[in-house]
Amino acid sequence: MSKAVTTIIIIAGVIIGLIILFHLFMWIFWLSISLTISMKKEYNKTNKFYNWVFVLWYRYMMIVGMIRLHITGYEKVPFGTHFLLVSNHRSKFDNFVQCAVLKKTQIAYISKPENFKIPMGRRYMRRGLYLAIARNNPKEALGTILKAIDYIKRDVVSIGIFPEGTRSKDGTLAEFKPGSFKIAQKAGCPVVVCCMQGTENIAKNWPWKKTDVYMDILDVIEPTVWKEKDTVQVASEVQQMIQKKIDEE
Repeated sequence: MSKAVTTIIIIAGVIIGLIILFHLFMWIFWLSISLTISMKKEYNKTNKFYNWVFVLWYRYMMIVGMIRLHITGYEKVPFGTHFLLVSNHRSKFDNFVQCAVLKKTQIAYISKPENFKIPMGRRYMRRGLYLAIARNNPKEALGTILKAIDYIKRDVVSIGIFPEGTRSKDGTLAEFKPGSFKIAQKAGCPVVVCCMQGTENIAKNWPWKKTDVYMDILDVIEPTVWKEKDTVQVASEVQQMIQKKIDEE
């Protein structure tokens, strides 16, 4: 083996070693920070440090996931106030991208109870004020909605929801649940309408190629809408708006 080849192998080995060490360090960092979050304590306020760590995690996952991001409508987002973010749901990466892009505000998502069993992730979700919703228990679901309303009213955090209630595998939207929009109606906050496309391809493309992900802020519905329309009408209009954007592609 020539000296040049040996040198190349050594350099390649060092680079690979450094990459492994970097990722190992990041995971140890996030694990260590997560252990400072109590699973017994009830949190009612956000924390800038933990939010920074949370966003850092999302951005890290976007880089590792080889996401090539395309954003439109960012200038429409009302960062001066807390809002209800309404989006279609294509994959588990949707909220990763949304939180990383909209990092100027903290977003707490309403999510299914199973997600609160994810090791390490459940601690950050708890500290980030994420809310579990038991769809098969109307009383508990109502409690979650009321808590989300309270968070926005007290100017604590913005709320993110996927009103389909599940992921869409083929791009065709399931019916948007009007009850989700009660949060904005009762809190008197804007509704930010977001369309996500491409996140469903991340897992199958990785690690062989990058994935184009499209995040489009389509509209911001002001609180005055509730003087003329109810949640059923607004849910239907938002669904049509997002479906129209999907059909354009």
